[in-house]
Amino acid sequence: MTRGRGALVAAAVTALLLGGCTGSDSDPSSVGGPSESGSAQPVGRTSAQDRTCPRLQPAAVRPDGLPDLELPCLEDGPAVNLKDLRGTPTVLNVWAAWCTNCDREMPLFASAMDRADDKLRFFGVHYKATRGQGQASEEDFGVPFPSVHDPDGDRTALALKATAPPQTFFVTADGKVVGHEVGEIESQDELDGLVERYLGVRL
Repeated sequence: MTRGRGALVAAAVTALLLGGCTGSDSDPSSVGGPSESGSAQPVGRTSAQDRTCPRLQPAAVRPDGLPDLELPCLEDGPAVNLKDLRGTPTVLNVWAAWCTNCDREMPLFASAMDRADDKLRFFGVHYKATRGQGQASEEDFGVPFPSVHDPDGDRTALALKATAPPQTFFVTADGKVVGHEVGEIESQDELDGLVERYLGVRL
């Protein structure tokens, strides 16, 4: 699906200036489109229902945990405060509509989600693009998890120190951030290994 719009081009230029995600080198209309590697279509949970944000119980801020940052859901569901992602080990992915590296990661997350069942929670932060662009890319990328939305990205960059996607945080059930990967996770073995190393969950 083609999603070329002037706003996406501007967002991609901003991202490149920030030194982050690698975008398309050719037609701007391909920004955020299928990867050149010709990877298979994403598997697993990709419906709008699966992207509904959960209603979480409020939790106290902990200095070694996720920040006190509440953002609206990109799809349906209530706003979510990141500090409240407790009770289940969580993989938190920061992604953007214009990020081809993010596109390539999504089948890995979908496969991990299918195999994790209720042992893990997967959650996203979409930023630096409009809600409509984010929702279109959810479909195109096969984003399998719910996400909150930060159109400017400033709050996310400040609170998470995540200035360019993709970035992935690994959070224990009691809310401690125990791992932070900057850049694209490139294989299923790599993602599965990170989950086991940081969260003790074997997929």
